[in-house]
Amino acid sequence: MFNKFMVSVTLFALSSTSFAGDAENITACVRKAKEFSGVVLDEFAATYEGNILSRSTAKWPNAFCEVKLGDVYTLHLNGQELIYKGYAGREAYNINVALQAKTDAAVNQLKSRIALINQRAEQVSISLTKPKQDFNVLTKYVDEGIEKSLGKSNP
Repeated sequence: MFNKFMVSVTLFALSSTSFAGDAENITACVRKAKEFSGVVLDEFAATYEGNILSRSTAKWPNAFCEVKLGDVYTLHLNGQELIYKGYAGREAYNINVALQAKTDAAVNQLKSRIALINQRAEQVSISLTKPKQDFNVLTKYVDEGIEKSLGKSNP
């Protein structure tokens, strides 16, 4: 008896959540259409296909929208692609991809420079545990590594 009750409550909660998510998704499409083009779509005129595992779709005679959890992934309106993969069009998406690649390359280079500076500091730290070290040479060694890593030294 208790199990049947829990199943009923769970199914009701899931269906209520689903309807709320559907409304949120349709509203997100309507909001983005207005934001990106000034066109007002009637949320009640949408043909909506909800999908739990992938993106849901909302369609109007002049619009197509892919959306999940209120985030618009694709929006086509009056034959124009306004949102592509979550970005303000294909060009914005491509620019993001290029900038991410540049950023990743720079971050990787900086990480390798950090590793080299740490290596020098470690080597100097070990040297400073031994007798009769030339402090000026060790300091210069670390300073040169830092300068080179920051691009402040002459090659």
